[in-house]
Amino acid sequence: MDLPHLRAFVALAELRHFGRAADRLHISQPALTKRLRLLEGVIGARLFERDRTGTVLTSIGIALLPDALRITSEADALLIRARHVVQGTAGQLDIGFGLSSIEIAPRLVGAYRRTHPAVAVSLNDFSSAEQIERLRDGRLDVGFVRLPFVASGLESRSLARDTLALACPKGCSSNGDISNLEALNASGFVMLDRARGPGLRAQIDHWCAEVGLEPRILQLADDLQTVLALVAGGVGFSIVPQQAVRLSGTGVDLFPLKGPYAEWTIGAAWRSDRDNPALWRFLALIEHA
Repeated sequence: MDLPHLRAFVALAELRHFGRAADRLHISQPALTKRLRLLEGVIGARLFERDRTGTVLTSIGIALLPDALRITSEADALLIRARHVVQGTAGQLDIGFGLSSIEIAPRLVGAYRRTHPAVAVSLNDFSSAEQIERLRDGRLDVGFVRLPFVASGLESRSLARDTLALACPKGCSSNGDISNLEALNASGFVMLDRARGPGLRAQIDHWCAEVGLEPRILQLADDLQTVLALVAGGVGFSIVPQQAVRLSGTGVDLFPLKGPYAEWTIGAAWRSDRDNPALWRFLALIEHA
């Protein structure tokens, strides 16, 4: 028993006419008769009989018709969904992002969801290093990471740049130069825990080494929102991504820092051999963002 046999059964049951049923299926009447006989042979009972009004279902045919309708309907739905998946307008897309992409990733993912509502998008918060690992072993389709990186089999595209910024309570007078940072160090710094943002902390470490600053850390926090809340409350100062302005509210001022290690590139990374059509549509979207 296969779908063509069930479709023949459903067509004749609904139309009650061999000629019209054959036309619906785009086959000849002898081919329709053959399919029905094969189906009846598998079942071991007649499904149709003739009366004064034409071809009608037997009691066994009546009992089996609801299941045949359900199976053929589900098969039609599966075929439609499969075509959408192949075209990239349905399916699953697993995306990684981190602190560096806290502004650009949600914006692009939101635009993608609006234009591809049938794609189930999973947005996962990981460091750049963990995203690279997950991209390589297939657990992510695309990641928003710091560039450049060293990983074979991955491609990338630059999307934006960010810079480190000094975060201080609203109304502080610093303009972000090193003389002010040295003075502020006496008050101490609130920093993101290294385990929660290894890429950002490494960037801060490089910049501090470049300018000869050894920050006196008073408090560690698990996320940028907490860091900025502590700064706003006067606990200490901090060094954060400039994009954190989206999280800073009204209680914090941000002053961009300068120097080779103060800036970095944010980009999208993906496996060059990834066979997910939804991914290629997402990449096409960010190409024109």
